[in-house]
Amino acid sequence: MRAMANLSRWVTDIQFLAERSVKTHMRHLVKLNASLEKDAHLSRLNEALLEKRLSELEGIGSTRGAAYGLTLARINELALLCAGTYADQCEVQGLGDLLLNPRRILVHIKGMPEYVVKERHTGLTEQFADVAATKVGVVGWLRDETVLEIKEKALLPHLYDRLCDSRVVSHEYLDSVKIRSRKIADLSGFLASGHFSNGLEFHQWYQHAGDADKEFVDSKFCRFDTRIFFELGNDFQKTLRMKTAQRRFLGRMKIAPTIPQGGIVGFSLTH
Repeated sequence: MRAMANLSRWVTDIQFLAERSVKTHMRHLVKLNASLEKDAHLSRLNEALLEKRLSELEGIGSTRGAAYGLTLARINELALLCAGTYADQCEVQGLGDLLLNPRRILVHIKGMPEYVVKERHTGLTEQFADVAATKVGVVGWLRDETVLEIKEKALLPHLYDRLCDSRVVSHEYLDSVKIRSRKIADLSGFLASGHFSNGLEFHQWYQHAGDADKEFVDSKFCRFDTRIFFELGNDFQKTLRMKTAQRRFLGRMKIAPTIPQGGIVGFSLTH
């Protein structure tokens, strides 16, 4: 019901803007935000979709201003939700791709004018296994003959950098992003220490764990939701009509990130 109501609002906003003398990029931002509303479901979220939405935002052309910053933050919220869910489900590869694994790495080989693109889910020693007879030899060759260049960071670090560069969202919001990213990484490290090979193995262990173990693991779960995503959407809509309105995630509002019991990050608002 909430999704249908929100989509109705975005359609209204698109019609509202069409009747006004508004720059083209603003109309595109409204349409992009309408798409994000449809995306705010775990069944739809994945790295490819998030990258597509970020590319659409970059294609609009405006890289400053409240509407741009709020849209970027909404994409970031969906990325955090996706990564947090991967962590909760012990989906190691999906989580690693969003948080740690660079999307594009170039391997520069000494004496060669062309670079080689690293295969993202293949180790360097495996990708270049034919350069030496032994693994030790491959490691030595990589150390002595290659230089790695990260061209595209993992999506969450990249989004955080973009949010900082936008100079639109508040420092408090950026702090909340760091807190949630750290919680995702902490959960990932905890699960890795348990040597679970996949989500099924973890959930089988969890079903048979004792109450104390379950309580401890429950305290580690992310369990993020879409509340901040929709609050950012409300603030975006306000930017369409009130140029001077003070919005919660912008400027110097006193917004302090909090972590309620259960791990969902929220905001304590003071006016």
